Amino acid sequence: MSTATTDIAGLTALGAPILCFDTCTVLDIMRDPTRETVRDHEQRAALDLLAAMETGTKLIGLVADQVRLEFNNNANAVEDEAARALKKLGAQLARMDAVAAVFGGGGRTDLQHFDGHVIRSRAIVNRWMAAAKSAPQAPEIAARAFQRVIQVRTPARQGKDSIKDCVVIESYLDIVSALRAAGLTSTVVFVSSNTRDYAGETGRALKPDMAAEFAKIGMQYVPNLAAAKYSLGL
Repeated sequence: MSTATTDIAGLTALGAPILCFDTCTVLDIMRDPTRETVRDHEQRAALDLLAAMETGTKLIGLVADQVRLEFNNNANAVEDEAARALKKLGAQLARMDAVAAVFGGGGRTDLQHFDGHVIRSRAIVNRWMAAAKSAPQAPEIAARAFQRVIQVRTPARQGKDSIKDCVVIESYLDIVSALRAAGLTSTVVFVSSNTRDYAGETGRALKPDMAAEFAKIGMQYVPNLAAAKYSLGL
């Protein structure tokens, strides 16, 4: 275990609940809103959790170095995807309005409330990443992640390049273990919408191997930010 650049003592003394998250989770906040998987109660929970993190005392968000790297590499593409989807939606509705007008239907669908949506959601995500405290990647994390991959331990899966996911989870296992060893007793939650890798086909509970690892350090798994808010008691 190597967490020399993390204020383990300070975080432990604070006694606040801890939220660990993967890249998918934070990018989900700014996803294309036309996706069927985007839910308003989960986005509202994201704002509530952000407000708690920004107090510096009610909630500590931890972000692994790998997550920050992946976010920086993918955020612009996700932002562009959302902008294209909303533009496409506007064009589709305009075409439908024109068809309705042919048959005597009046009026136009108003999408003005989506003006600036992409910019606003990106701003929220930027605040989220700024509010989260770094969980630095210890030198031994890469080797642990590689072992997890070759042993096909969750979140690794046969036939999938899982090394990045394994680096993320090993980083969080490392820092949470250190916090528990220092005496932290507050709730710790890891959130990932990648339920197939973490919870299998049912998506209801962690796979047994990871459930055992989480149980050892008192860390919970949840599939979305609404569930995270509930588990954290916020």
